[in-house]
Amino acid sequence: MKNFRCVPALAVLAAAPLLADNLTIVSKVTKDSGPPRTATSYLSSDHIRFAQPDGHDVIVDMKAGQMTVLDGTKKTYFVMTREDLKALAARMKELANSPEMKKAREQMESLPPEQRAKMKQMMGGMFSFEVKDLGTHRRIAGYPCEEWSVAMGSMSHGKECLTTELQFPVQAWDLYREFADAMKEMAAAFGPMAEGIEKMQDEFKRMRGFPLATTSTVDVMGQHSVTTSEVTEVSHAPIPSSAWEIPAGYTKVDNPMLKAFDRHGRK
Repeated sequence: MKNFRCVPALAVLAAAPLLADNLTIVSKVTKDSGPPRTATSYLSSDHIRFAQPDGHDVIVDMKAGQMTVLDGTKKTYFVMTREDLKALAARMKELANSPEMKKAREQMESLPPEQRAKMKQMMGGMFSFEVKDLGTHRRIAGYPCEEWSVAMGSMSHGKECLTTELQFPVQAWDLYREFADAMKEMAAAFGPMAEGIEKMQDEFKRMRGFPLATTSTVDVMGQHSVTTSEVTEVSHAPIPSSAWEIPAGYTKVDNPMLKAFDRHGRK
């Protein structure tokens, strides 16, 4: 999941205006008690690169309609294409219609009404998002921003300060919409999950602008982690073509999501 941090960011860009020029955004990122580290992201009219200090970057090629996901620890990368999304949707449907899933649904339907309602609520809660305008304002890296709270059930909560004074490409929204629609289609067979994803999209539509500062707290299976990020510099200088290139020494691997379905979704 950490490789797809860019998806919420693209959702926030949905209502942003067209890109006026190139943007290089430098941020200070801190995780738990570790020292602050620097991440540099790039945005242009046809490419976006969302960066993390650990090298888990995502390069979005809006002309090709694909995302390249880098793993800076393993020095590997994989590509997610439109065709991959279609394949994932098909395999998700195949899994949903498998004898195992059919048996699981029958078992859930045979539960007492109270337990069945609790199970459906828990499944839908995996994608339960709630955002709230806090009514407070800040100024970061020379830009004004409005603070919002963002919560995903009991698993994650945080705060973002969004600015609408930075202009971003509408193509980013078009690509995000393709990915979001594919996610919803993949989850449709699982009922409550599809409803949760649709509600998540509706909640994100309320947020306008790009996050200049974020604080995210995650609690999963007893593990507690806090990550903060704040933009320190914004530049409109030309972006070197190397920003969109795979770093030297990286090895291409198969899309792990497709491999997971090949391993678990097919016999």
